[in-house]
Amino acid sequence: MSGLGYVASEPTADLRSRLVTALRDVLIDHAVSLPLGNQHALVHVGALCEQGEATRYEIAEAAAGDEGFSATLLRLANSAALGGVTQIADLPSAVTRLGTRMVGTLAVAMPVMRLLAMPDDGMGAARKELHRHATRVGVLARDLAPKDVHPETALAAGLIHNVGLAVLSISAPVGFARVLRTAETAADMARAESEVFGFTHAALGALMGKAWAYPDELLSAIEEHDAPVPSTRLAALVQVADLLVREAGIGIEPGGAVDASVAETAGIDLAEARARAHFLLGYRPDDGEVEPSEADIASARLIDSLDGLRPA
Repeated sequence: MSGLGYVASEPTADLRSRLVTALRDVLIDHAVSLPLGNQHALVHVGALCEQGEATRYEIAEAAAGDEGFSATLLRLANSAALGGVTQIADLPSAVTRLGTRMVGTLAVAMPVMRLLAMPDDGMGAARKELHRHATRVGVLARDLAPKDVHPETALAAGLIHNVGLAVLSISAPVGFARVLRTAETAADMARAESEVFGFTHAALGALMGKAWAYPDELLSAIEEHDAPVPSTRLAALVQVADLLVREAGIGIEPGGAVDASVAETAGIDLAEARARAHFLLGYRPDDGEVEPSEADIASARLIDSLDGLRPA
């Protein structure tokens, strides 16, 4: 419309900031409104497990408030990952076999798993790969966790670290697809997200986690899992596991080099972590090529079991 003297211009910084905030809030509100089960029950289960004082019957009663979650607990308790000889048919026994830490981890991760299992809208393949990536990041972080990080906390952080990508795939599929098309490196990914949305999936994920009442240590792990200098050991651990899983070609994000200083912050030896990742991500209990330890078998079976929590 140049004949009328109109010149298109970019929005002012203030207007762009308000638009970005509005978009972010809409995405979170949409995700919260999705049918993801009884979030109140899941938060209650997580709190009971974190306190460490609740009985298995109290935890089971709280878990019964979400029928799908109850079924998940029974399914995993009876899986090969737990190696139980007898089949379990009641929730208190499932809580005992899984352990309260694992039950709490599953309660935290359940909304994200349900996001990744939403009906196919053209992004189903990407969400399936996000789930596949998350299970491996979680189990690898659990295996690598130093003594001052609880293994099940590491598992939970790994399972939920990409919740922001899950939200974008559902609530902003066009922009999400554009980011995936244009990002060839990890740095490209963050830059593309900032250009398209005005924020990164890590920042969105942390706000999503806050809406779901996640504890602060998990919020930090979500927000900082791609940060150049993670401020917590847990966030650094998740970043190392995330990048090592990407090295294996698993996930939708471009790969990137693992920073030795981040591995140091995580409290792990990078060479040993990489060797562990290569073994774990390529190993299956029946491959017969190496003599696995009981821990190797348990981790591989846990990956298979967590993979199975997402409908095909």
